[in-house]
Amino acid sequence: MRSFEPRLTEARRAGLLAAVAVYPLSRLAGTIPRPTLDRALVSGTSMAVAFQTARATTAALRTSQGYSSPTPPAQALRTAGAAGLVTAAAVMVSRRSRTRAGRAAAKGHRLPAAAAAIGAGAEITAVAAAATAAVSLGDTLLLVLPGTLKNTHPAVRGVAVVIAGGLLGVATRDPRLLGYLGLPAPDGAITDAPSFQHGAALPIAVARSAGVAGVAIAVLATDRAAAHWLARTLTDDPEPSTAARVAGHAILIGCALLAGSAGFAFYSSRVAVQERLLEAAYAAVPSRPGVTGGIDSAYDFVDLGREGRRFVSQAHTADELAAVLGGDAVDPVRVWVPYPRVSSDADATARALVAEIERLGGFAKHTIVLAAPTGDGYVSYVQTESVEMLTRGDCATAAVPYANVPSAVAMPRRSAAAAAFSVYATAVAARARELNRDARLFTFGESLGSIIALDAFGPDIASELRDIGFHGGLYCGVPVYSRTDRELRPHHPLVREQRGLQYATGRDVAITAAPGHLNLTHPTDPVAVADPSTLLRHGVDYWGRPHGVYVPVVSFLVHLFDVKNAMNLRPGDFTPSPGHDYRYDTAAGVARAYGLAFDNEDIIEAALRERELSWSVRRLLSQRLDTARDNALTKLSSWGVDPATLSTRFRMDPASLPDWLTPSSADDDMSVA
Repeated sequence: MRSFEPRLTEARRAGLLAAVAVYPLSRLAGTIPRPTLDRALVSGTSMAVAFQTARATTAALRTSQGYSSPTPPAQALRTAGAAGLVTAAAVMVSRRSRTRAGRAAAKGHRLPAAAAAIGAGAEITAVAAAATAAVSLGDTLLLVLPGTLKNTHPAVRGVAVVIAGGLLGVATRDPRLLGYLGLPAPDGAITDAPSFQHGAALPIAVARSAGVAGVAIAVLATDRAAAHWLARTLTDDPEPSTAARVAGHAILIGCALLAGSAGFAFYSSRVAVQERLLEAAYAAVPSRPGVTGGIDSAYDFVDLGREGRRFVSQAHTADELAAVLGGDAVDPVRVWVPYPRVSSDADATARALVAEIERLGGFAKHTIVLAAPTGDGYVSYVQTESVEMLTRGDCATAAVPYANVPSAVAMPRRSAAAAAFSVYATAVAARARELNRDARLFTFGESLGSIIALDAFGPDIASELRDIGFHGGLYCGVPVYSRTDRELRPHHPLVREQRGLQYATGRDVAITAAPGHLNLTHPTDPVAVADPSTLLRHGVDYWGRPHGVYVPVVSFLVHLFDVKNAMNLRPGDFTPSPGHDYRYDTAAGVARAYGLAFDNEDIIEAALRERELSWSVRRLLSQRLDTARDNALTKLSSWGVDPATLSTRFRMDPASLPDWLTPSSADDDMSVA
């Protein structure tokens, strides 16, 4: 019986060497700390790419040398020589690309994508070919050693590869290499020196990353096997040609794209806000005037959707404002057009919006804010509550949703939503001039909402809005995908205004702004600088200047997970954030952009924090109770027990039963579900 020996072929050992050597670079820190799983995903994916590239390179070089060599040592030496030549050529190309990138960065420009792609490809090739050369050279030495020293057992070779890779990995953390991989910090840059993420102990972290890499490699191997099977099936040839195998891969890719499209459509339909998923924390119909869904509204509360119900439910009352601020206050107005009532005809929706604002008394207010929501309809409660406190309720905030799915899914709708927003703004301004010429009008948008608000008017937003009657606007966390922002964003930190749009990088700058239009975006916000081209070249800072360390594939993955982790909120805790959290900055931005007095800053900030925590507690308890109710009712139903008969059938004291188990409560639940 033959003993089992792992098949650590030359190609696989080269892949293992490259993967182990690349691992430390995959731990480079980004803007936002990465959780454990994300660190493993970045490292594992990077290692899988290195493994597969080195494996394929070794196989190609070995095949190109033929198999006619009289001895294995000569074959290994020939492969090592070919790999060495490829490595040298790739290093020369990549070095030239790095030099050109440095010269371009000195002038504030980026290397063109095509040239950058050649450089990135050369660097990946250099790593793969160098791993091949090292493994083949090692094989040569092992094969020519005297018999007493020779040991070609796969375990010995594997351990040798891991040790060699570990030593190379240590070298990749050398500051000199990081200096070569990076660009000098531009003038006034808000950047830190290159550093590495820290987490679990090294063996555990490596094991996690290796697990991710193994899964990725297994997926690729499955794809290769499936493509080969398809090629054999299509050609009826046990050894199909390269073209047939390419056709097999194309079929698999096409199927994956179709499945992805179907999955995206399904996801969009599933995440659409449905009434049965509405939070019980916002189940109470407003009993006061001045809010959509209330006593004077044209719309029913149950039709507003989750974010619409949140928006109107969290409106201050005059008593709440007076309790926080002291003195007199009035009820503010909040207006929401339900998403099912939003027409493809923007003029018709604008008329409905204007009618609801007028119906609720919004045009009688001194401050009117037209807000652009995010994809799922969210409007920053910190912004809206800040306006209500700073005006003592003498304000109206109105919003029209353009989708009811997460922003990433709603992104394709941004152009149409921006065009509609301009129609809404024009209609609101025209009616305000007729009813209350003293009213001061403002626009607001955060995240995807900021794209909608900015792109509605383009680079001349300040002058165009002024011409129709608006006094300013606030735009928080503007993503790089805004056309208006791309044209107006300054190219140096000292430039604070572009064509009437002021730029603030945080609260300390926002507090010095003049009334008008204010872009409040953190320069370290991953959403504000996210750029898919980091797959090929250095990333840029907020002002569009290339900077930082660039490693092919790794840098792209780091940026990708930075965007994912850009929002990490703790209710009631407003602290300066390097990411996409603008709660700490918003009240100051509102005060300055809208020209409102900020005399009670400490009181207002404390009230905002406490109010956020209060609503978060309500949502948490409602979700937990809702889950407990569903579980209990499902279990009772499976037992054949009617909840309405518990007290009589089992002689239980009705007072000991939860309210939601009584028939009246069940009916109430059904009425709002």
